Amino acid sequence: MSQNFSNQTIEGQDFSGQNLTNANFFKSTLRSALGPDGVAGTADDIPTKLINTTLVSTDFREATLSDVIATGANFTNANLSLAVFNGVNLSGANLTNAILNEADLSGEPDGTVNNLRNANLTDAQLISTKLKGADFEGANVTRANFQSADIESIRFVNTNATGANFTLTNFTDATLQNSIFDLADLSGVAITDTNPTQQAQAAALSFRGADMAGFRAEDVNMSGSNFSAFVNPNGSATQTDLTGAILPDTNLNGADLRGAKMQNLIAEDLELVGANLNTFVSPNGTSYRTDLSGANLAGGDLTNATAIGAKMTGLNLGLGSLDGANLTGGVELNNAFLENTKIRGTNLTGANLSDANLKLTEGNGSTLLVGANLTEADLTSANLNNAQFDNANMTGATLSSAQLNGADLTGANLNGANFLDGSAVGANFTNANVSNANFTNVNLLNADFTGATATNAIGLYVGTSANNNITGSGGNDNMFGNQGNDTLTGQAGNDYLDGGAGADSLIGGDGEDILIGRAGNDSLNGGAGADKLIFSSGFGVDTINGFRNGADIIDLVSFGIGFNNLSINVSAGNSIITSTAFGAGNSITVAGVTNITANDFDFI
Repeated sequence: MSQNFSNQTIEGQDFSGQNLTNANFFKSTLRSALGPDGVAGTADDIPTKLINTTLVSTDFREATLSDVIATGANFTNANLSLAVFNGVNLSGANLTNAILNEADLSGEPDGTVNNLRNANLTDAQLISTKLKGADFEGANVTRANFQSADIESIRFVNTNATGANFTLTNFTDATLQNSIFDLADLSGVAITDTNPTQQAQAAALSFRGADMAGFRAEDVNMSGSNFSAFVNPNGSATQTDLTGAILPDTNLNGADLRGAKMQNLIAEDLELVGANLNTFVSPNGTSYRTDLSGANLAGGDLTNATAIGAKMTGLNLGLGSLDGANLTGGVELNNAFLENTKIRGTNLTGANLSDANLKLTEGNGSTLLVGANLTEADLTSANLNNAQFDNANMTGATLSSAQLNGADLTGANLNGANFLDGSAVGANFTNANVSNANFTNVNLLNADFTGATATNAIGLYVGTSANNNITGSGGNDNMFGNQGNDTLTGQAGNDYLDGGAGADSLIGGDGEDILIGRAGNDSLNGGAGADKLIFSSGFGVDTINGFRNGADIIDLVSFGIGFNNLSINVSAGNSIITSTAFGAGNSITVAGVTNITANDFDFI
């Protein structure tokens, strides 16, 4: 027969090891008895003990327990709703399926807390329970229901909260460390004034497969935490849901976010340095893409992050960093806002950046946009010198004032692109399609357009391997003869004429023109205006016509020599310039000019 202790005051009793299954402690009071000194609250008080006591299915509703030692006690299926706990030691206790709804396990201002270390609260009910300051270190709260509970200053260290329900709660001033929240319901939950790394180590929290839709955490350190998909027993996976979560200034450096759903995430200045946002592949072979569509990560830091195959349509990472990030595998960044974002060393090979805003982005020679889709993308004033755009699709892209000096655009499609006032000095456009593109006022010095197609391009004329006769528009034109014996006529405007291989005739016309004959025995005539005639290694036997002292300049910068290294011979009214630096078979004849001086050259 079950024992009845209801409405009793129990002081200093020792029930340790007893079997009190189904006992009734309704509204009872369990507390310490006075010790020898007769003063309550002193060290010699005699506590009530429930050590290793079997209390299965007991009734502790509305009971009051003060300073009770219940280590190892078995409260399986016990009803402790509305009970009040003060300084109770429940370490190692078994509270599986226990009901603690509206119970009060709050700590006291003097620092007294209820000890639930290593306790087992699997499937326990803690709805609206007061748990302020409670210590759950090492506890198992799998599938426990904390709905509406007061968990201020709660301590979860090495705690297993798999499948637990925390809806309508807030982790305020909590300590969260090395704990598992896999499959937990944290939707709408807020973490505030919490530093999970007070021990100066990675938070190492696990949220695999958790429902965190609308989750809020501001300025919280969750570095090294795991938000990847949870693998189910059948080999499928449950994705972590961070849809609409708010995480400004949060530290997720090194976090595992593979397969996480983060649509419309709001997380300005989020830190994701070294984070893993790759596609998650479950044991049954199903792929779960990390989804950041519509997320606001303005100012975020994704340096060295990996996001292979991620979906980031409409992502806002303005003023952020993707330095060193790996965004391969068909990453979707279409319509993304990446203005003023750093992409130095970023691998965007094959990425979809169509209609993306890449204004003022900063890259370098390790920035890979090989095969990327940049259709209609806006790269206004972007600084992408030496970046790799091989076979990229840049149809209709805006490149106004962009810096692509030294960039590799081999095989790229720039049909209809607008490169107004940009610069691509030394860039490689081999076999590129630049038809219908606008190259007005673009600096293309030493660029290579071998095999390029430039049908109806504005400000750019590109020849074929045949003998081309090309005449400019009268504006500031860029003209490339490529192979063959070409005739390039710039007419008015400040033109750039590049003969390429072959015996070419370059005529600048009016304006301040730049003429480069390159290989072959070329004829160069700058025409009116102060023109520059540039020579580099292997230029051949070239002739300059119409040279005007004090206006035109012969550029020999590439040879690294000075006027004293030149040999100038006058013959038949012409000046013939040679130098050992030119190599055998290379000379410049300035027709009709016999008074060549150092002022006619540029050596620096």
